[in-house]
Amino acid sequence: MIKIIRIKALWCMSCLVMEKTWKKVFLEFPGVEIIDYDYDDDRDKIDDLEVGNVLPLLIVYKDDKEISRISGEKSYKEMIEILRSFKI
Repeated sequence: MIKIIRIKALWCMSCLVMEKTWKKVFLEFPGVEIIDYDYDDDRDKIDDLEVGNVLPLLIVYKDDKEISRISGEKSYKEMIEILRSFKI
């Protein structure tokens, strides 16, 4: 099972830019569980994830093991290629 934790912030311009791309990308992978965290409001949930200050950030888990971190702005095509490489 694939799970993606998405960490974003309202003040993050890259996060806002990526919002439409993520919506389209996630439609391609309906079986993936998406968990959204806000960088400021969910600090108690993300502190153990060692997020740092790089946003937006997707942390990809397969069978409850972290397999990748995807940060910054990516195109729709790049995101699809990255996620397909995980054999989702």
